[in-house]
Amino acid sequence: MQIVYLSNRPLVLRETWQHVRHFMPWVDRAIVVAPRAAHHQFDLGDGVELVADEDLASADGPSLASLDHVRRNVTLRRAVIAGGLVDDVFLLSDDDYRPIRPIDEVFFTSGGRDTGYYSYELAQWPGFETDFDQAQHVTHDALAYLGLPHLAYGAHMPQIMRRDLWEEAFELFGTVSDDTMVDEWSLYFNVSQRAHPERFDEPRPFETMCWPQFGAEWPWWVRPARWSFENFYPDMYEPGHLFDGLPSRLDADRATKVNFDKITRWTNFARAAERLDFPSDVENPWIKGSPLRRAYFAALRPARKTFRYIAESRTPHDDH
Repeated sequence: MQIVYLSNRPLVLRETWQHVRHFMPWVDRAIVVAPRAAHHQFDLGDGVELVADEDLASADGPSLASLDHVRRNVTLRRAVIAGGLVDDVFLLSDDDYRPIRPIDEVFFTSGGRDTGYYSYELAQWPGFETDFDQAQHVTHDALAYLGLPHLAYGAHMPQIMRRDLWEEAFELFGTVSDDTMVDEWSLYFNVSQRAHPERFDEPRPFETMCWPQFGAEWPWWVRPARWSFENFYPDMYEPGHLFDGLPSRLDADRATKVNFDKITRWTNFARAAERLDFPSDVENPWIKGSPLRRAYFAALRPARKTFRYIAESRTPHDDH
């Protein structure tokens, strides 16, 4: 199986490729779209083909750099897939989506039927601040206008794609917009599953740890049943952060225990954050660099505990 990456972070992708080869050895080839000037830093070994993003986009570097994150990624992915370098069936991924347990090919496809993994309902997406947020809302509006379902498949984990369906999905999107502000993951699965239901199994909830980064940053629409991938953040491994002391590089002999350690740290933190209980010795967005915030949440915790006690103690009679 071939996997397709965009990257301008050689170190991050080298580590990610090690994790993929260890936990998903059936993924044996990669296309990496990267700035030409950085090609010499991508040393990923056999089976990896480097492509200059400037050539793909038929534009010079500054023109690409002027695009926002979403439009740049969509432009490059459409170009590499249309350019004949990508297999008919492939995995689409970012350079920081890392498997953390053994993943068989049937996780994505079996008997000619593919599985997509969703994390949200686009109509209820809670963010409004970033280009990614804007893409969620635009994609919802386009899919709703076309009378299609609108689950969010930008789940920060690799997803299986088929080139003919990818092209078909963007052809349909082109009937309503000439822009590239769209979530390509959600566009692909919502269009393709409706047009070709015989080629898909039922969509499943995502299985991505660190999406959101700390848990409890925004409410989940669907809770994962297990953790199969890590949405990698380099700062999580820095001193004083959640994964302090754990290696980001693959240690093949300890990989399973290291990943389980990450899972327990992350899920414990997420559960604590839902209770407004933020450990002062772990960097996090709620109390980072602010004694006032730490004091505020410390004061809220007793009230939260009282509320939970009252809520959990209610009898059916209390509802009437």
